[in-house]
Amino acid sequence: MQYKRILALLTAVTLMFAFTACKKEEAAHYTPANPNEEFVLDIYASDELVGVMSDLAYRYSTYAPRASIRITYDEGAVLAAKIEAGAVCDIYVSDDNRFMDWLDQECDEEKNPNHNDKIVSDTRKDIAVGPGNEKYAEEELAEGEVYTTTFSAAVCRTTGIPYEAEQFILFMLSEDAKEAYEAYGYEQIAE
Repeated sequence: MQYKRILALLTAVTLMFAFTACKKEEAAHYTPANPNEEFVLDIYASDELVGVMSDLAYRYSTYAPRASIRITYDEGAVLAAKIEAGAVCDIYVSDDNRFMDWLDQECDEEKNPNHNDKIVSDTRKDIAVGPGNEKYAEEELAEGEVYTTTFSAAVCRTTGIPYEAEQFILFMLSEDAKEAYEAYGYEQIAE
């Protein structure tokens, strides 16, 4: 009788671990911050992404309801210059990889001649492809042609909340964010 109880208990524990393991595989790649903690994410984002970023911030609030997200919009080059000058922000969302390269210590001297170390290189992710600022086009565009670019995001070294910043970038790559990109004519680059 004792043997059957132990066997039943072991079977129950094994099933519980198996269920937990399966459940983890189905979960998204991001783990939002503790919903009871308040924090503010300061994001510098390209002005082409006003609609998308506003939508993403709203959607993220359902996962981290006590999070506040402040987004500063401007041209990618202007934002990169502010970050290079020491402006404090948590995440930089660039409209041209040249600006992200300018801030990344992992890039060679040709791309980063000032040897900037302003972003956390291993958090750098391409998040979307879509219409970009035509003045950054390397070649002249034909009439009616739309300049497209790859938008990237990275955690800035000045952040005081690196975990929360990285989780927001992972959220930007998740299936939960896909609809926000499509609504504004962008194609999400999933992780």
